[in-house]
Amino acid sequence: MFNYKNKLYLFIALALVAFLVILPGFLPADNLLGQLTLPQKSLGAEQAPNVPFKDILAAKGIVPGASQELKIIVDKSDKTLSIYFKDSPLKSYHVELGEGGTGDKQVAGDHKNPEGQFYVSEKSVLSPPDQYLGSRWMRLSYPNIEDAQRGLNSGLINRQIYNEIVAAISNGTTPPQRTALGGGIGIHGGDVPAFNDNWTWGCIGLANRDIEDFFNYISVGTPVIIQK
Repeated sequence: MFNYKNKLYLFIALALVAFLVILPGFLPADNLLGQLTLPQKSLGAEQAPNVPFKDILAAKGIVPGASQELKIIVDKSDKTLSIYFKDSPLKSYHVELGEGGTGDKQVAGDHKNPEGQFYVSEKSVLSPPDQYLGSRWMRLSYPNIEDAQRGLNSGLINRQIYNEIVAAISNGTTPPQRTALGGGIGIHGGDVPAFNDNWTWGCIGLANRDIEDFFNYISVGTPVIIQK
């Protein structure tokens, strides 16, 4: 018999269905996307690696002309490269690091990744792709002024080279690359499974598809922070 208790169960079931159908319409789409595009420490970013960077910018209302407000943070311990708009994380990518170990770069040839604050000083599209640099290359402003001071204090470089590095950083150009401090540090593609882990000579290595995803939105002068 369809008694009062059965009517109550039917009412609860219909209310639950209505709640599940109606609720998504009240959730802002950008908030949902935001959950998908946090750096890879977040579960959301790991679950949505295929959301194109351009779509993330569009969902956030960020126009390409605002790219000067983007910045890159490389976390060596997590092996991620994360792109931020101001202080808001947009998307993270897996990276491979230098074969010389996890410490801060000290001298030419140590194959370590430098740590500190840098900027993109040059950009190149490589066609055909290079075996090791892949399809895209972004040179970083290593050595920076802190590196130059360290080199001067330790006798690795002289005062003239120190002044040249300081002048280049002050002007936002590429500092001298052929000194005892080393050079040629950048962000590039080329990562393939055959290279295994941490195969670069001190650069930040990504899969070609990943660096191509954001390359056009990064300008010369974009800040890059590399941290432990």
